Amino acid sequence: MDNGIDKKALFKLKSEPYLKPISDLGVGFYNLDENTAILRFQLSNTKGPLLIHENNLTAYAYFESTNGSASDVIELEIEDSMNGIVTITLDKKFLQASTSTSVKGQVYIGVNNVDGNPKYNEVAVFREFNFEVKDALINKISAFTKIEYIRMFDQLKMRIEQKVKDIEEAIANGADYVAEMKSVLQKGVETLNAIVVDGKTDIQSFITQATNDLTKVKDDATEDITTTAKNAKTSVQDTADSAVNNINSKADEATEHVDSKVTEFNQTVADNGFLSPEMLDEQLEDLEWQKYKLTNDDGTSITLAAPVELNDDEYLDSLEPGLYYAAGPKSSPSGSSGFVTVNKRASTKIVYFQPYNQDKIFINRHYQNWSGWKELTNNQTDTGWIPYNTINGVEKNVMYTSSNDKGFECAYRIIKQGDVTTRKLRVNARNLTNGITFAELPSAFAKNYQKFIVATPRNRTTGIVDITPNGELKFNYYYNTADWVDTDYIYGEFTWHD
Repeated sequence: MDNGIDKKALFKLKSEPYLKPISDLGVGFYNLDENTAILRFQLSNTKGPLLIHENNLTAYAYFESTNGSASDVIELEIEDSMNGIVTITLDKKFLQASTSTSVKGQVYIGVNNVDGNPKYNEVAVFREFNFEVKDALINKISAFTKIEYIRMFDQLKMRIEQKVKDIEEAIANGADYVAEMKSVLQKGVETLNAIVVDGKTDIQSFITQATNDLTKVKDDATEDITTTAKNAKTSVQDTADSAVNNINSKADEATEHVDSKVTEFNQTVADNGFLSPEMLDEQLEDLEWQKYKLTNDDGTSITLAAPVELNDDEYLDSLEPGLYYAAGPKSSPSGSSGFVTVNKRASTKIVYFQPYNQDKIFINRHYQNWSGWKELTNNQTDTGWIPYNTINGVEKNVMYTSSNDKGFECAYRIIKQGDVTTRKLRVNARNLTNGITFAELPSAFAKNYQKFIVATPRNRTTGIVDITPNGELKFNYYYNTADWVDTDYIYGEFTWHD
């Protein structure tokens, strides 16, 4: 389990015939470290890091304490095959056995001899290295304190045993409780039965009284309804006779009024002539006003009748000028509903489409043939060049920064256009060593692992810049490493697309 609390120490070991041990690096662990005491070894030769893999090499380690404790011959785990890094987690039992001592260790590598031929056997032993094992402070708690803890535990044990005894006695007396509960239950049943008998008697008395009251109310209501109906019939008949007389009088008056208006109208037509529909159309045509309906009467867009196929040329030919809305179209430039604007002049037509839920506009032109839908909106975003800082002692190459117009500084950039994302990286740094992490960019900058060849000042060394998905920038050189000096620098700009 990796919770980020491990303690890692790095030893750089070279395959060379010098027996001088590695100088004391001050590495030390405690006897209570468990799955956190980790040793890392970078194995290399005069040409650089060894390229190791489980298919070609096997690495082992052996440890021996000054008090005589020794470990097993332990196989090392390959962490970074390109940079020759292997690791081992020290066993807790060995650390406890080596408390307050100095531990001496040694690493061995051997070639996997698949053929089993002795002439192919190759084994290399690296220099010895040392580290300390300390006693954790918590192990120094006094015996008196430990006795106090034991006494507290005994008192707690006595209290728990007393509680258990009380519970057992309460359970033993449970029979008396049950008998008492049965007695109370029997008395409750008898009381309930008495209440039920009394309740039935009261209910029957209430039913008899209610029946008598309802019968009297019914008889009184029937008599009142009969009297009211007779009075209402007489009143309605009187009202109807009066209404008929009024209607006949008003009808006579209306007939006389209409006859007089008809006579007056006929006389007006005879004197001034009559405006025919043809004459009305001519007069309306002479008026200057908008005679084509572009929208509904309330100004809203006209809804196109289904099925709406905006990707069909024949359907577009049938559209007349106006402002429309395509609801649930069978086909459209964006695949969704939206507003349609149709402009037309002679044989030329332009149709615009704007989705109701997107910041986009599409256009389709017609002159002899339809041009097809094209998007007019531009959704491009650009962060611009964002400078980043170097780490682990690597310096920006100030002699070639933009301040004196001789180059560019360390920076990155992200450009998004539609579904395409373009990423750019500029590198201009010095004081680098092989395998060093010289910068940390945002973890989301590179989606995938990227590798680029970078320019060096004298073009005598091949330099590689690696970009990891977590944003780390690493530098490696693989050829002519002896020609590389601290004043050399790397310079380059890289571009890739997601």
